[in-house]
Amino acid sequence: MPVIKKPATQLVGELIDVEQELFLTQDEDRKDELLQEQKKLQTTIRHKISNIDYFMVEMKKREHLIDAEVESLKDEIQRLKNRRRGLERTQDFFNRQLLPAVIQEVGDEDGVYETDTARYKLYESFGPVDIDHNTISNDFKKVEILEKVDKVKARKAAIDAFKAGQDMPPGINIDTVKRVRRS
Repeated sequence: MPVIKKPATQLVGELIDVEQELFLTQDEDRKDELLQEQKKLQTTIRHKISNIDYFMVEMKKREHLIDAEVESLKDEIQRLKNRRRGLERTQDFFNRQLLPAVIQEVGDEDGVYETDTARYKLYESFGPVDIDHNTISNDFKKVEILEKVDKVKARKAAIDAFKAGQDMPPGINIDTVKRVRRS
């Protein structure tokens, strides 16, 4: 018959049941039986927790490996972005300086130059605007108002209200949670 493994929560529930029955029973033979069952459950729970701890250590190792891989991929992404920026700067140099100079020198009077693959036409347009922020009129300035919730301040106020036994500030709610510190 195969051994059925029980989850840790079920084992803890059984241990609590055995301890309650042990507390309530008067029969000495039953107490000895319950004490043996209690020791057996405690040993099984210790073994299960040890396995869980081993599993968590392995997960932490894998997490560090993944973090290292992410960092190496970030470096590769940055290298590729730098290469792309270099290509964009080269294209920008060709489009803003080299091609206009070539078309102006060797193109016809209308500012047209043709190659086997493309036809280039020189034209004028407006470039970026240069602004002096000290002397510009207020008509050209815009004001942006940004409203944000200060979560740190709200959390502190909620914790202070909870500890003081007061009502929570309106619109704020906080719950207590159980955490485990592993050392």
